[in-house]
Amino acid sequence: MSARRQPLYLASLFLLVVALAAVAALAPPRATPSGKQQPRVTSSPTSRFDDAISQHAQRLLSEGRRAFRFDTFGDEAFWGDALKLHQAIAGAKLGGVGGGVSPRTALSVGLKVDVDALPKEVVAALEKGQVDLDAPATTLTLLKVNSVVGLTGFFSQAGNLRSLGLQCAFCHSTVDDSLAPGIGRR
Repeated sequence: MSARRQPLYLASLFLLVVALAAVAALAPPRATPSGKQQPRVTSSPTSRFDDAISQHAQRLLSEGRRAFRFDTFGDEAFWGDALKLHQAIAGAKLGGVGGGVSPRTALSVGLKVDVDALPKEVVAALEKGQVDLDAPATTLTLLKVNSVVGLTGFFSQAGNLRSLGLQCAFCHSTVDDSLAPGIGRR
């Protein structure tokens, strides 16, 4: 199997397992030859097997969600090492090049911020209009707390943005704009 088709194959397999688990969980009780329905017995080996399948499906769903939202699959080698995108985002004042990218600019081109990933004090400050949305330093802070949907900032020990990676969520996820346009819950 080619490397390009492997993620599609794994995603299809995952969806099949989830669908089978859902069908098993929603199946009506079986009818006897007399036409009466038998209630499900919760302590039978079949029930324990169904429970194991459901737990496994939930674990796979959780792992898939985590990979979708946070795994860069090593693409920081392209976005950071090759294109140096992190330098343009940081700007010259913060160790990069150019003017940097402010949250206002990032939001205007479609980037999203997950409000649930923000510290409570930042949410309160955003609600009061006390966050400088025109400062590239604020963008770096949002990256440090991993709240920019679909982007991961990689920082040096000194706190400088040294690379940038994208996840599936970058293109395939959004927020509900519950706090402000582009800022809300996934």
